[in-house]
Parts: sequence; C-alpha cells; structure tokens
Amino acid sequence: MRKYKRLITLGLMVATMTLVACGGNGESVEDFPSQEVEMTIPWSPGGGSDIEGRLVADHASNQLDTDIVPVNVPGVGGTVGLEELSDKEADGYNIGQIHEGLLVAHHSDVTQINYDSFEPIASMSSSDQILAVSSDMGVETLEEFVEYGQENEIQFGGTVAGIPRVWVEQIGSELDINYNLVGYEGIAEAIQALAGGHIDAAIVDYPSAIDFVEAGEMNFLAIGTEERVERTPDLPTLVEKGYDLTMGINRGYVAPEGTPEEIIEKLEQALEETANDEDYIQAVEDVGASVNFMGTDEYKEYLDNQDELINEVISNLSDE
Repeated sequence: MRKYKRLITLGLMVATMTLVACGGNGESVEDFPSQEVEMTIPWSPGGGSDIEGRLVADHASNQLDTDIVPVNVPGVGGTVGLEELSDKEADGYNIGQIHEGLLVAHHSDVTQINYDSFEPIASMSSSDQILAVSSDMGVETLEEFVEYGQENEIQFGGTVAGIPRVWVEQIGSELDINYNLVGYEGIAEAIQALAGGHIDAAIVDYPSAIDFVEAGEMNFLAIGTEERVERTPDLPTLVEKGYDLTMGINRGYVAPEGTPEEIIEKLEQALEETANDEDYIQAVEDVGASVNFMGTDEYKEYLDNQDELINEVISNLSDE
C-alpha cells in the first residue's frame, strides 16, 4: 500500500513539473505561441499610451508570428486593467502595458500592485511631455503663463493618482505659481477638457494633442526635454527657460507574475526585433514619440530606479 501511495505522489509531482514547464496550460514552451496574445492597455482609446500600444501590437505580431490583440481596460488611473492583468493566467498569452503612472498609483495607496507584481518584458518607446494651455487663456508664452499663474490659480487636468500629479507638483514648485489639479481618467479625457476650455492647462504628449493645437484649441508652451526636439523646433524647453525640470515617460510591457522565463525571453526577443524594424520606428516617430528599447534586465533596473525616485516625491508631498 505504501508503494502504491509513493507511486501516486511521484505521479503528481511529475504532472506538476510538467504543467510548470508548459506554462500551466498543458502547452510546451517550445510551442509558444500557438494562439493570439491579449495586450491589456489600461487606458481609454485615443491617448498616447493607446496609440503607441497599438503600434507595438501591430508590428510585434509579425515578429511573434501570431496576433497580438489590444484590449482597453481603463479605470482609476490605469490600475483597474493592470489589477485584472495580475490575476490572469501566467502563460504568455496575457501581457499589458505600463509606465511610471503605476508606480505613482502604488505609492499614493491607490493600488497594492506595482511593477514588481509582474514579470517585466521590455520597454518599447518614450514620449516627451509638453506643457499645453487652453487657447481661451490668451497665453502664448511660458513667461505669460508664469505671470498668469502668480496672479490666478491655474486649473491643471490630469490623473490624480498618476504621473501627471508628480509633474504638476514639480511645475507648480519650479514656476512658483498657484495651481490646482482636476482629476481625469487618463490623458485623453484631460485633453478633451482642455480643448473645450474646461481647464487651463495639462501635461500632454505630442501625438495626443497635436490635432487640437493645429485646430487652434490649445497651445504648446514648453517641452520637458533637455534640448529642443526636431518635430517642434520652435518650442522652448523648460530647462532653457531656467527651470530644472524634465518630463517624460517610458512605455513598457509586462506579464503576470510567474510567467515562465523561457516565454518572457521569447516575448523580449519579439519586441527587440520590433524595435529594430524600420517600419515600426517610422510609425512611432510619425506619432511624435521615439523608440527606446530596454530589454528585460535593463528595464527592471530602470523601474527599480524610478520606483525609488517616485516614492521619494510622493512621500514629500504626503509630508506637506
């Protein structure tokens, strides 16, 4: 009887090891992928994260030899979709997009999850951030904006539990202006409010806002880069105007914790090949962003460093 029990136990151990090696769904890692991959974009359609996420999905599908299907799951500063993703099967068929906003939400006690609740795969693109104002303000330069903000309270729009909160606090401090942050669910909603004159200012990315600028509904005042960029050569930087402030985000991709390392490596390879594809590079640049590939290890290190910085900023805000 004991021998029989040992055989059963051994059989269960072998079965468990087989499931782990197969990513938990009975499929061999070598066979991955054999079906479409779902990409969670935790924001509403139309914003920079959505636009860039769909470019990654479209071009990486060719490298992975299967469809990558973007699914928008917005809510609570991007945390709803990522919380759902963290509970999905860790089999490689569920991935999602993150950026620094998740770190802000975590340290603001909006969500228990953080970047280390997932398996980082790679970072794919970076997006410079721009200070934009409603045309209704009648402000066309950064100097006029500062003067206005020292005499009036500027209503900024952005995600309260996201990276815009950090930028607004930094701008308010650096420019020594009066300000208030009005909460919106993602940059797409904030931009719509800005274009409609319901708020005064927002921190935006080029692809999300350029159509509204060209339509005369908002103005770009300054960009958060060290030096001027080619696509907006007449737009000054905050740095050249004397403010020690840069703003930008890196959009990367993660999988649920426990996704097999071999599958993460396959996904990383597909994303690296995508990042080197001229068609993808051109598509990203056409929407006003830039390719900034970081492989798994480099991306983990980047997120570790950003987490420390953001934790410090949020802690200082909480102490005020």
